[in-house]
Amino acid sequence: MSTNLINPKNVYYIKLGKSGEWGKDCLEVSQTVRIGYRKVPDDLCREGKWGEVQKIMQDIREDIGAATRDTNQVRAFYESDEKALWITFWGDRLYWCFSKPDITTLPDMSKSRSVIGKWSSCDISGKPLQKTHLSGALLRVEGFRGTICKVKELNYLVEKINGVIHPEIENALLAKAAFEGKIESLIRKLTWKDFEILVDLLFRQAGWQRMGVLGKTQRTIDLDLYSPITDERVYVQVKSSASLSTLQNFREGINDFQDYNRAYFLVHTPLNDLIESKIQDDIIVWLPNDIARRVVMFGLAEWVIRKVS
Repeated sequence: MSTNLINPKNVYYIKLGKSGEWGKDCLEVSQTVRIGYRKVPDDLCREGKWGEVQKIMQDIREDIGAATRDTNQVRAFYESDEKALWITFWGDRLYWCFSKPDITTLPDMSKSRSVIGKWSSCDISGKPLQKTHLSGALLRVEGFRGTICKVKELNYLVEKINGVIHPEIENALLAKAAFEGKIESLIRKLTWKDFEILVDLLFRQAGWQRMGVLGKTQRTIDLDLYSPITDERVYVQVKSSASLSTLQNFREGINDFQDYNRAYFLVHTPLNDLIESKIQDDIIVWLPNDIARRVVMFGLAEWVIRKVS
């Protein structure tokens, strides 16, 4: 993990324009943090005359509460230093940055601050900060109706960006890995026929439909599968034991077939030359650990346990 841990004193969520209209420019082009409030004079904000800004806001909003909230948002934009963390959401990711304190008034009278470096949508180790992997409490801030607000989940957010894993999660991951290891050992005990059934179940759980079991009539292919979602067809060869030459034979045999999109080669007891090979091509090879991980993922561990009991 990188040693450049972040440690902000404040975190602000910012909406980059109405309905995110400035998002693409700010995040990918200009590398800026930007607000509107075009009728608020820049000089009053720079001079800290927030009482006068409040009066202007009240004339615009005709609501004291709303004017106060808007004034506070503009003030946060102007007075936050380079140690303040800014976040926003774009597409399916969270973006974050620190920004320089200097304010620039743009031709349309909106205001911007340059980002220090650039916006990032990954944690400090490079792992994407996908919204589906963030807490609902943090994601709620995206529904904020104003422009800028403080983020209450500061500690959680900072830990996510720093790539910190809680001990409970780390223990759960270790337990999961240990369980997958046990399942891998049991998979090696399956007969070839049971292993073929397991492979069929795995692909079915992933949404594939079996078009036929061809092992009896075709030496090259054991399963012919079709995806109604992607309209793809794949061929699968299943081996209880296999070497690198077995894979090479499958590669040569598959050349006789045309109507498929991908080919899979699955083996539960590979020989060393297959394990150590680094072949990268259109044939997808699943070794025992790959299969065990998916068995656990798709809830088929109990099936494996019963088969070898």
